[in-house]
Amino acid sequence: MKIKLFSFLFLLTVTIIILIGVAIGFFVRIWISGNNLAVAASVVSGGTDKDKKEVPRRVRPASPVRVDVVRKDAISNVRLFHGRLVEVQRSRISSEVSGLVNELPIEIGMQVKGGETLFAQIDKTWLSLVIEQTEAEIRSLERRLEHERSELQRFMRPGMVTAITESERSQQQALVEQNVQDLEKAKIANREAKEKLKRTTIVAPYDGYIIKRETGKNELLSPGTSIAEVVSLGEVDARVMISEDIIDRIKVGDEIAVVVDSLGVRVVGKVHRIVPYAPTGARIFPVLVRLSDQGGHLKVGMSITAEVVTSNPSEEILVSKDSVLDRPDGAVVWLALEADKQPGKESQWIAKPIPVKIKVTAISDYGVVPETEEGKNLLVSGAKVIIEGAEKLTANQSIRIDTIDPKLLENLPSPNGQKIINPKPRIEN
Repeated sequence: MKIKLFSFLFLLTVTIIILIGVAIGFFVRIWISGNNLAVAASVVSGGTDKDKKEVPRRVRPASPVRVDVVRKDAISNVRLFHGRLVEVQRSRISSEVSGLVNELPIEIGMQVKGGETLFAQIDKTWLSLVIEQTEAEIRSLERRLEHERSELQRFMRPGMVTAITESERSQQQALVEQNVQDLEKAKIANREAKEKLKRTTIVAPYDGYIIKRETGKNELLSPGTSIAEVVSLGEVDARVMISEDIIDRIKVGDEIAVVVDSLGVRVVGKVHRIVPYAPTGARIFPVLVRLSDQGGHLKVGMSITAEVVTSNPSEEILVSKDSVLDRPDGAVVWLALEADKQPGKESQWIAKPIPVKIKVTAISDYGVVPETEEGKNLLVSGAKVIIEGAEKLTANQSIRIDTIDPKLLENLPSPNGQKIINPKPRIEN
């Protein structure tokens, strides 16, 4: 019993100590909160100068932004269509004669010149022997024909009319004609062998590049055996897939600007072909735009983006696409307006939202129409629109216009990760 009583008293004592500690902590917290509220009330109601200094007023700093200038100019709706560069000509070079390959001085990627660059040299030995054989046969047949003709003439003399029968003369005439035919066949065989001999030397059909080599040196070829594949040089086609709602606006000969995505190069070409067939379901039509390959810089297989004009030009208020915040409740353009400037101080700028409607879409600009009278008065040519930093702004918020020194952008990595040492200007055709 004594042990149980002692345990009960011990637990009771511990419980009382814990409750006293919780009570003390609660009252201390209330006392500290009361002091803070008193200080805040003193500041709001005026308080003393000492209190005001201890709780300084926080001023919201100006938000940094970048701006662009509003313009007024003619603009047309432009839609972007993707595609790739394809070759104008592509050929599989094959052998027309049989024989052993003696020379094959070509490699994949090699540039060739039409009519000059040697693709392959096939052994000429057997064709040279055939030519010698047919030439000897021709000489023999010519002498035989001369003899048979002289015999026929002898049979036709007046003194031989009674001595030679009509059957013998006819037989001699047939022999002469047979020799003439044999001689003609021998000459044809000789010309054929000489032509085959010429074709043992295989050269490039046009200027281009080797993209595949399909045989090797010392291999035995037969007629039709493929040697290499070549694609043309000098011009390329941009193959663009155009949707059915736009295809009727495009005609052969129209100029279309094409941007080569990997190079950032913009060139202008003419529509060369429009394929009047679209796969079922896709409803897109292949259009070929003929371009210069810019000295070999544009290569077959590169991805391209075609800029297709889909409306007649009209004069609109133009703003950068980066300045328009297109949201579900409508599009907004933020203007940078100069506040009342005080003498001896720098210009102060504030942000002003202007609701707009997007009327025309171009490559890097929108043609917009302000929805309010205030917007029509403010969004004019020469005004400053915010192109960076407008996402978290509030109306009439103080802003600071930042500029970037172009020198800071020099030698920066390109989008593909390669460092541009001496970037070339955009190419325009």
